[in-house]
Amino acid sequence: MIRRSLTFIATITLAGSLYAQEQKSVLRLADEAYAREEYALASALYQRQANKKTPVALLMKIAHSYQEIGRFQEAAGYYQQIIAKPDHPAAASFAYGEILRQLEQYDAAKQQYALFSSGNADSIKLKEIALRSCDSAMIWIKTPAPLLLQPVKTLNTSGSDLVSSIAGQRLVIMSNGYRKLFSSGISETDKRTQQPFYKAYVYQQYLEELLPEVFSKYDYHIGPVSLSKAEDTLYATINIQGKNVQNSTRELQLWQSVKIDGKWSGLALLSGINLAGYSSSHAVLNTAGNILYFVSDRPGGLGQSDIWYCEKQADGTWSAPVNCGDKINTVASETFPTINEEGVLYFSSKGHTGFGGYDIFRAKGEKANWATAENIKAPFNSGADDIGFVLKDNRTEAYLSSNKQGGAGSDDIYHFTDPDLLNRLNGIKATDVITHNNQPQGTSSTGTGTGTLTGGQKQLTAAEEADKRSLEQLKFLYDYNSTRLLPESQRVLDKVAEIMARNPDWKLVVLSFADSRGADQYNLDLSARRCYAAIEYLVNKGIDLKRCYYANKGESAPVNKCKDGVPCKEEEYQQNRRSELQVMW
Repeated sequence: MIRRSLTFIATITLAGSLYAQEQKSVLRLADEAYAREEYALASALYQRQANKKTPVALLMKIAHSYQEIGRFQEAAGYYQQIIAKPDHPAAASFAYGEILRQLEQYDAAKQQYALFSSGNADSIKLKEIALRSCDSAMIWIKTPAPLLLQPVKTLNTSGSDLVSSIAGQRLVIMSNGYRKLFSSGISETDKRTQQPFYKAYVYQQYLEELLPEVFSKYDYHIGPVSLSKAEDTLYATINIQGKNVQNSTRELQLWQSVKIDGKWSGLALLSGINLAGYSSSHAVLNTAGNILYFVSDRPGGLGQSDIWYCEKQADGTWSAPVNCGDKINTVASETFPTINEEGVLYFSSKGHTGFGGYDIFRAKGEKANWATAENIKAPFNSGADDIGFVLKDNRTEAYLSSNKQGGAGSDDIYHFTDPDLLNRLNGIKATDVITHNNQPQGTSSTGTGTGTLTGGQKQLTAAEEADKRSLEQLKFLYDYNSTRLLPESQRVLDKVAEIMARNPDWKLVVLSFADSRGADQYNLDLSARRCYAAIEYLVNKGIDLKRCYYANKGESAPVNKCKDGVPCKEEEYQQNRRSELQVMW
């Protein structure tokens, strides 16, 4: 499903002769907009009617409208008015609790949930989950993982922006905030939110539309888009075409394009997966490429939207969809599946124990057989909607999107670097004790898990001795405060990849350094990111990530006089901004 995004409230100007007639017409227009789920318009129109005597039923519609478009503070204000009235419905307490949880006011949220009662079994289950979530969130929020989520300012707009997948070195993005950059005219807006429709883009060094020759013929929301590992097949979520999608719930469909002889084919509906009258969206392949996971609200599910899977058949078609089961799906909504590791599913849910809104979860398994889904906690999750966890090939850098407070728009893209990410998620405590000598021994958190490197002794042939000497004499440099690999650095790493391919039992330690300018901890983190950049380049050249280790050395071991407080020329500083290599087995 396409997530609801925040929006501005458009100014509504309506003509009318008599005040009473205007009041009647505005209310009717508001009710009609609300029935069509055009919540941005409905909230603005209802607002004109609100006063101290406004009935509870109307206040509920106003609050719900603000809630649907992500205006949580406004929604909270109206729910507060509602629960103060003696004739308020029980549902108001639960809805108010949901809003308070998204605002991370957990004690107040618990009070509202406690007041909610219902004869519906699913509603009672959601209440129990919500109460348990408040208790858990208050604990989790005090002990976040030691890393910094940083908004990607070059990509975030006043609209909604998400990284939906990664293709090689490129980020595949879905956004409704770039339309003005790529359109000469005023683009059509989604009447539900008064925002432009989503569109797919790709970003590496600059932003561009994703395959305009493929997507230019399609209207309304486009995205998310994911590609196969070989980047020869793409799967796209697109609004159903040929009908008025502005009214009521929009139907989403999955489409496919295949690259043949370097050219992408036209989009075709994914046969056997789309179901008329229901949405199918957010398709992603497993690592092997033989299982397709996707989101749907079709019959047979456990909640509002579930994650389903299909298996690739011998003739290339897909099997009938099967629900992923109750370890993944709940009575609420699940969405935005991603595959970042073999045998691990990341997804967002409102039905598992979480902080509020959509939280990101991680589960090991496949098909309908999964271990218990685990909340990846703070700072990845918050009371807001947190979705789209996408991990880069180096397994240490990732992106996610959130509509948490303080962003540039509604959903913003956040980036982080975490050398110990997978160890932490797997409950493994790893410490990097690789030393800068010829006999390193210890544990590294780079790769697919922990690995023990021992120097040891190995009898090398003359050719192997030459390769080892060649590798350990290489070094490459960086610009100031940068992790970007310079062209000459890429040429060095091309040579490294060739040597590693010749010696498949070798492991490689990348040791990276910073110059003396800047704080010690910042330079340590910067040198780590330089390690990741080099390892990611090698992985993309075909070197197995399990063979790659790192040692981030910060500003230690300068090769010249340029230590703290010693002024140097720029070329002298640059000699210390370097990566070196060590061979292990």
